[in-house]
Amino acid sequence: MRIFGSIVAPMVIVIGACGGGAKPPVGPGSGTAAPSGGSVGGGGAAGGSPAVAGAKVGTAHPIVVEATARDGGWIVICQARADTDGDGEIAVHTGMHGDTYGDQFRPYLVRGAGEGEPIDSLVGYTRDGRWLVAMRAGKLAVLDAHAGTWSEIAGADLRDDGVPLGPHRAASIASAGDRMTYFRDDETLVVRELSTGAENTVKVAGARLWRVEVEPLGTWARVYAIRADSDKDGKLTWPSVRTSLSDRDCRGPIMSYSTGGWSGDKPDELWLDLAAGTVSDKRSGTAPSEPTDAEPAELGTHAGRPVLAVDRTGRKLLGPDDSGRDIPVGPLEWVTPD
Repeated sequence: MRIFGSIVAPMVIVIGACGGGAKPPVGPGSGTAAPSGGSVGGGGAAGGSPAVAGAKVGTAHPIVVEATARDGGWIVICQARADTDGDGEIAVHTGMHGDTYGDQFRPYLVRGAGEGEPIDSLVGYTRDGRWLVAMRAGKLAVLDAHAGTWSEIAGADLRDDGVPLGPHRAASIASAGDRMTYFRDDETLVVRELSTGAENTVKVAGARLWRVEVEPLGTWARVYAIRADSDKDGKLTWPSVRTSLSDRDCRGPIMSYSTGGWSGDKPDELWLDLAAGTVSDKRSGTAPSEPTDAEPAELGTHAGRPVLAVDRTGRKLLGPDDSGRDIPVGPLEWVTPD
C-alpha cells in the first residue's frame, strides 16, 4: 500500500466508529496490522510446535496486539508491565489519535506462548510468517520463524524519520517474496535474500535516500530519493508529515486523526530492480505488475472474542476482550473449540 505517493497532501481527517477505533495507516510494503486486535500474516511457528490449549500469551497487564502469524507461531504485543508513572497502579489510558498515557507500553515478540522477548519496533514480515524484521536491542534484526533464530544486520543505517504513517524506515520486506532492503548510508541501500543471506549493494550517487517500499513479490521496489533542494533551505531534508496521529509503535484505539501536508524536500520516485540491483527513473514496461496486498480473511470469533490465529491442530488464539476505548488486560489465551 502506497502512502508516500504524494508529498504534498491535502488535509485528511479519519474518524473511526465509536468504540472500535479507526485502523492506523499501513506501512509501505510491511503488512503491519492495526494494533486493535486484527490478525494478519500466516504460517511458520518456530519448530512447528502447536500451542497447548490453555497456554497464555503475555501477562496480566494492559495489552494491544500489533500483529500475529496466522498460525500463532509468533505474536507481537504491546504491554505495560511496570508502574512507570509511579501512581501505584499499572494502567494505560488512550487519547483520540491512538496516543496513550499512564504507564509505558513496550513491544514484545511471543513465540507461540509465554511472556515473550522485548523488541524495539516491528518493521515488517512476510505473509507466510516465515520472516520477521524488527528493531531489537538497538539493532536491525531478522527472525527466521522456522529456525527460531535471529540474525542481526551489521552496518545498517538505523536513523528514523519519525513519520508515523509507516514503519521504521530502516528496512522494507517483500510480503510475498524472499527479499528485503535496508540502508547503509544516505547513498547506499542493500538488497538481501532472506533464505540465503546473500546481499547486493546498490548506490544512488548524489541522492539522500529516504525510504524504500518493496513490492509484495520482491521483484521491484520504489525508492524515494531526495535529489533537489525543493524547499530552498540550502540542504537536502527528509520529508516530515503534519499529523495528529500518534507515534507508530504501541498505539491505542484510533478514534480520529488528521493529516495536513508535508514539510522538507520532495523526493523523486525511482525504481529498483531487486534481482539486478539497478535503479532507474522508470519501471520496465515489460515487467509484470505485482499484486497489491489484500488483507487476509478474518478468522472469525469464538465465545464473542476475535480469533487471531489457528494452529495446525485447530487450537485458536483469542484476542483481547474489546471494551470500547479502554485498553484491555491480558493475557491472551489459546483454546480448543468444542
